[in-house]
Amino acid sequence: MAGSNITLKQLSSILGVSISTISKALNDSHEISDPTKTRIVELAKLHNYQPNKIAVGLKSGKTNTIAVVIPSVQNSFFARALYGIESLISDTKFNIIVCLTKESHAKEVETFNMLSNGVVDGFIVAVSEETQALENYDHFTNVMENGKSIVMFDRVIESVNCGKVTTNDFTALSEATQKLIGSKRKHIVLVSTIHKLNVGQQRSEGYIKAMATAGLSPVILETDEFLAGNVIVDYLKNNPVDAIIALDTDASLAALKAVKISGKQIPSDVAVIGYASERMAHNLTPELTTINQHSYTIGNAAATMMVEALRTKSKDPKEVVVSSTLSVRNSS
Repeated sequence: MAGSNITLKQLSSILGVSISTISKALNDSHEISDPTKTRIVELAKLHNYQPNKIAVGLKSGKTNTIAVVIPSVQNSFFARALYGIESLISDTKFNIIVCLTKESHAKEVETFNMLSNGVVDGFIVAVSEETQALENYDHFTNVMENGKSIVMFDRVIESVNCGKVTTNDFTALSEATQKLIGSKRKHIVLVSTIHKLNVGQQRSEGYIKAMATAGLSPVILETDEFLAGNVIVDYLKNNPVDAIIALDTDASLAALKAVKISGKQIPSDVAVIGYASERMAHNLTPELTTINQHSYTIGNAAATMMVEALRTKSKDPKEVVVSSTLSVRNSS
């Protein structure tokens, strides 16, 4: 049996001692003599004994495991945020389980229900698009009522009384719009494929506010990632445009392509500001001016908040705002 996994019951049979004695010895209890501890620990190592963490958690009420629930890992923002979460958690006694909702409310609810029953101590979550559209947040409040901690990041629900890590979306878009206005751009168009999300709505409001303050008329093109390019091309054919602000990566790539298809030059004819990872922005032609959300920092802050909540057992939710910054490149 050497080299294979073994259970406490099997160890008990081999050693001729109770399961309770073995468990205490493996946890270095003072109740067990040193010779017995040594004998039990050596045999456990020989047979590659691994404790069942879920079973231990169900018994103790604490698993030292955190669920990270995000819509996707294909989105560079969430991938980078996840890296920030993992980097913080790896230096603690906690482990993480990563779950993808694929923007589905049902999948999100299923995940929370499945993991809240003693599998994890808390949830770090970016709320799915469908959950925001349905405005059904019972799964969040239910797990909190059962003593689980929740930290939301980026996509948060204001009415849910939990920890939150956000960015200053309204201010970031307002400042980006003001920068374009300051460079004599007057026909600034906003393009969004995330208008159903709270972050998209906050960004749009920042743009609208800046345009109104300058006495300019806002134009917002709301579409999906598949039609964005055609929508922008059609608008460029029939309307004056000297700048585009794209609210997400799909819209940003579509905007760059649409301007080129329309025969216009970037940035002399049309300036473009968008959202994309630093690596992607540097490899586009021209290099894209981006609103940098600092997703690694956001993920790291969310993990820090969660670990602190679990360690202190604090029920007082905190909020952290990570300020976005404008990285100016060749497209504006």
